Amino acid sequence: MKKTLLTEAALIKLQKEYDELILKRHEISEEIKQARGFGDLSENAEYHAAREAQSHNETEILKLKEILDSYELVQASTEKDAVSINSTVKIKYLDTKEVETIEIVTKIESDPLDSKISNESPIGNALMGKRAGAQVEFMSPNGAVSIEILEVI
Repeated sequence: MKKTLLTEAALIKLQKEYDELILKRHEISEEIKQARGFGDLSENAEYHAAREAQSHNETEILKLKEILDSYELVQASTEKDAVSINSTVKIKYLDTKEVETIEIVTKIESDPLDSKISNESPIGNALMGKRAGAQVEFMSPNGAVSIEILEVI
């Protein structure tokens, strides 16, 4: 089984989510008990909604438990001038000359809309281990992309 890479912050966040889902499990059980008291279960919308919520909650618990049972904690890199997880990188797209600052994070923490790019994404994977001044090419869904690393912050 492949281990999921987690930073300390991601581990804390996932553990908190897991604990909240466990608490929610008990709340949903109470909702199901109350809904059963409303009569015929075949036409009981409250009961069906509570069962659906229970199913969703249990699925999320299982996903998080699997991650928390088999993760690898990412240590801070000793090389501050090379791109690694938790690096902030200023890049320039060579075709458009557009400059962008992104942060390389684990897949759990990735949020492209907040410029947090997974180390497993095409661009994140291509940048790993590279230094300022390096030109990197990678395949995106739209084709080949060439970038230059301006700065590793």
